Amino acid sequence: MEHKNAYNFLIRKTSELGYHNLAEHIKNVGPLKIITSDMLFIKHLCKIIVGQQLSVASAAAIWNRTEKILDKNNYKKPSIVLDKKFRKAGLSRQKINYLNGIIFDEKLLNLSKKDLLKISKLEYEELLIIIKGIGPWSIDMSRLFYIGDPDIFSIPDLGLKNAHTKIFGEEDYNEDFYKVFSPFRSYMSLFMWRVLEDENLSI
Repeated sequence: MEHKNAYNFLIRKTSELGYHNLAEHIKNVGPLKIITSDMLFIKHLCKIIVGQQLSVASAAAIWNRTEKILDKNNYKKPSIVLDKKFRKAGLSRQKINYLNGIIFDEKLLNLSKKDLLKISKLEYEELLIIIKGIGPWSIDMSRLFYIGDPDIFSIPDLGLKNAHTKIFGEEDYNEDFYKVFSPFRSYMSLFMWRVLEDENLSI
């Protein structure tokens, strides 16, 4: 099983590198699985947009309202009525524009997860980067939680940056630092996010 292989690999690698507190943290948490979304691709992208720059609680509340609107959406093109519904759900004008760009994109509408699993990482990035509102962080989150890519570590992610500071202190926070944890950097991300919940973990 991939998640168990990742767990054992990361314990071994962090121990070899002398990061014993992190190795112990991983042991205490236990094997973690990547839980992928089974939503339609356009809905998944909308959820990422909604969650940008919001707390987990706020994002969840706004997404709950937005999802209901999307599920009942019978519009064939952007509409003032639809925009008003999105505004009432708590979305900013900018995010509404982003969502309209996604939900009325015929190319995205016709893409299935099966289609996306067939294309390369570069092709995936090129597909998404041209969409307004989708940047490097959004692409990383999509590859991790939609495709289930086992080797994603999103340097732009603030939570990972804070976890890095908590564990490694002044060590440079960059992509090169985390290459050593390939091919299981997505699992390292999961354990790093859990670091923020562990008050007893220190350098």
